[in-house]
Amino acid sequence: MLINELPDDCLLTIFDYLNNLDDLVNCFKVCIKWSHLTAQRTKKVKYLLGGYPENGDCVSYRGTEPIDGTCLSTLFPNLKIAEISYKFGGKVKREDIVALLKNQKSLKGLTGRYHEALSEYCDNLEMVSFDLFNSSSQHNGSSIKQLYRWTSIDRFQKDVHYFPNLERLNVHCDYEYDLYTGPVLEKLKILELFSSYPHGICYALKFMDSCPNLQSAHILLNDNPLFVDETIRLECLQDLVIDYDCNDQNNWNDLKRLLMKYPNLKHLALRNLRGIKDEHIKQLVHILPNLVLFDVFGCYNVTHRAADYIKNHCKRNGRAIKFYFNGNDSEIELDWPQLSPEREKISRGFDFMKHCFLKDFHYLPHFLVPIDY
Repeated sequence: MLINELPDDCLLTIFDYLNNLDDLVNCFKVCIKWSHLTAQRTKKVKYLLGGYPENGDCVSYRGTEPIDGTCLSTLFPNLKIAEISYKFGGKVKREDIVALLKNQKSLKGLTGRYHEALSEYCDNLEMVSFDLFNSSSQHNGSSIKQLYRWTSIDRFQKDVHYFPNLERLNVHCDYEYDLYTGPVLEKLKILELFSSYPHGICYALKFMDSCPNLQSAHILLNDNPLFVDETIRLECLQDLVIDYDCNDQNNWNDLKRLLMKYPNLKHLALRNLRGIKDEHIKQLVHILPNLVLFDVFGCYNVTHRAADYIKNHCKRNGRAIKFYFNGNDSEIELDWPQLSPEREKISRGFDFMKHCFLKDFHYLPHFLVPIDY
């Protein structure tokens, strides 16, 4: 039996296993029957990403071999997220990329690195990366809820008024003058901030003080002294990761003053702080009365003595704190199976603890996609 003599249901089942863009485009061009069946299969696709497919409703592209992009807007009528990278620009002509984006009424997210911003061709975006967004496309800023990899607080400050409904921000702070003086961000719930400026006082965490309803934060710092405004508290902050890219100094006093600003923390990770010792852990347990998950992976001066103290403290005070240090760090994934350590570009659900808490800053997902998308 020739393959084209197979019933349509069989061919559709075969096509469901195809998740490489090149293969699908080639199948679409075989004949009218295959075009129809391929289009049926790709109606299910929500995500077009570079690299390897992450799940069944994702199609990926690899390599730079050119393809016929004229059919893309027909193939993907229900696309939710598109990654338009330099690699994709090498495979598909610019006019076909623009046609794909213009015809995608369902498109909610745009990411990737390309030679020009493309968000001006999309009217319903809610999630973008800075590579694909510029000042000429601010008309849809009010619909945007997630910004990924914004280059600096200073740049964000100039454009923040375009994003009144922002709920998640991933921003890099690499300038000495990155002291935020812009408007209050009432709706921001998740902040991911990387401060890489190597000299002077770090003012980056002052940015959090302008986010009164912030619930979760993932911070990557160097070992600069921290500027801490102790007059402002963030009562809503429950999840906090502070990781140090380079930490050879003892920043305990700065860190203690900072954490006292967040009295309702439930989940705390302090990673790669060489100056943190057992006695500091004991102090934090008293400073943070609502703590239930405490992770100090990479803090090599924290020993089992701190773990024993926390265990006895919980018995005396009726508390339940799960404490992880270098002696038992492998247990965290067993105790909290709902927290994902997997590297993903797209994570399903607007859930910081599930998709961000265990991950290195550089591997945080581009977008946290709401379940109802």
